[in-house]
Amino acid sequence: MANKILLAGKSGSGKTYSLRTLDPKTTFIICPDEKNPPFEGWRKNYIMQDETGKFHPGKCNYYKVTDWGKIRDVLTYVSEKRLDVKTVVLDTITYAMIAEFMAKAKVTGYSKFTEMGANVYETLKMIDGLRDDLTVIVCAHTDYVEENGQGMSVFAVPGGKLVQDVVKPVGMFLVVLETKVKKVGDNVEYKFMVSNNTSNMAKVPSGIFASAEIDNDMNVVLEAINKYENG
Repeated sequence: MANKILLAGKSGSGKTYSLRTLDPKTTFIICPDEKNPPFEGWRKNYIMQDETGKFHPGKCNYYKVTDWGKIRDVLTYVSEKRLDVKTVVLDTITYAMIAEFMAKAKVTGYSKFTEMGANVYETLKMIDGLRDDLTVIVCAHTDYVEENGQGMSVFAVPGGKLVQDVVKPVGMFLVVLETKVKKVGDNVEYKFMVSNNTSNMAKVPSGIFASAEIDNDMNVVLEAINKYENG
């Protein structure tokens, strides 16, 4: 069973930036956002096309794609054929949902939301069946809502609440990190929240981290989880 981590936060709050510390030799990024990575030197480290000018999962490690079937296919391929890859990132699942929603914008009825819910559930569930030494980081955007006078962040869903109300994706993860941006003097700090404070989604098993906030560094997160699990 592969490990999976949910990394949630608002746009521009450091989700993708936190991936800068991952080793590109063992990392594969699936990018429904269809943007280039914000890392110095990314062109030599993240390969999007082979010598024929096309994406090939055996030769590339960065895939711009929104189609759910293709996302699941490349997850399976990496698990079975790319044993050099230890970390897969889906950045972000939100834009896979947005792409599906917009493709069906003129479709009336509730079925399009049911199909989106099924795609999110199937994709998150199939990660559990990938090889044991693989970690899949799922990035997602957040919305802010108020319930009973309490403001809180929630898993963002474009166009409908079926994914939140029925699929409940946050509950499918043992580790949920949420980004936090704060100003300290003249500086802006980017952090991960790792414990629930009643207004966020964060949750991590007790003992992995010593504080409620940690630096925005995904490699540090993976090392801490590995130490926790393997001693």
